[in-house]
Amino acid sequence: MSYLWVGKPFVKKTLVKFAIVFTIILILSILVHLLLALSWLILASIIFIVYYYNKRAYTYYVTDRSIRIEKSWVFGNYIRELTFDQIRDVHIMQGILARAMRCGSLAFVTTAGLEVGHIGAGVGRGVVIGGTAPRIIAWRGGRFWDIPEPQKVRDILIGKITEWREVAQQQRMAASLERIAETRPRSGNLLDELERLKRLLDEGVITKEEFEKAKKKLLE
Repeated sequence: MSYLWVGKPFVKKTLVKFAIVFTIILILSILVHLLLALSWLILASIIFIVYYYNKRAYTYYVTDRSIRIEKSWVFGNYIRELTFDQIRDVHIMQGILARAMRCGSLAFVTTAGLEVGHIGAGVGRGVVIGGTAPRIIAWRGGRFWDIPEPQKVRDILIGKITEWREVAQQQRMAASLERIAETRPRSGNLLDELERLKRLLDEGVITKEEFEKAKKKLLE
């Protein structure tokens, strides 16, 4: 298995986002009460440490046949792998800060639809049903979270997914042609079958090698 891309979440955005929120809340806390500001300082530090190491625990992989999400930290391990035949589309999710820092998340729309839902009442994890407006329901274990240059990674993925679909289509067509050739005595005129094969070749649906193989089967 070869890796086309390997990456981790972009923590610089996390640091900037935390600094902005922390500063605003700290100023408000000081204005209300000094003890409240001290409590917020302690609580925020704990939250940030847990959040930071949780984010750094993820590692993302793009291979020649799948995407892989791994998480390994003190509270346990998590692994999820999606082969290209399970991925219908790849969405980039970016807020204002993410755009400014050239990072963002990649959410994967799967054939099972587990990352796609509708605005409405929640049912289960990752699926929302009850409305009419579809939207991405991307949880952190099912996406590439805050990675650098998400458009570049998406382009790699879309290219490989398209390539996989073309190969899979050719394989299905070749198998179908072999079945046609094997059942030719029951399926009709030999000339019609050869003309159909030639038409598929001219349209680029099958390759020259697949055409010759199917033709040989018919002539036998």
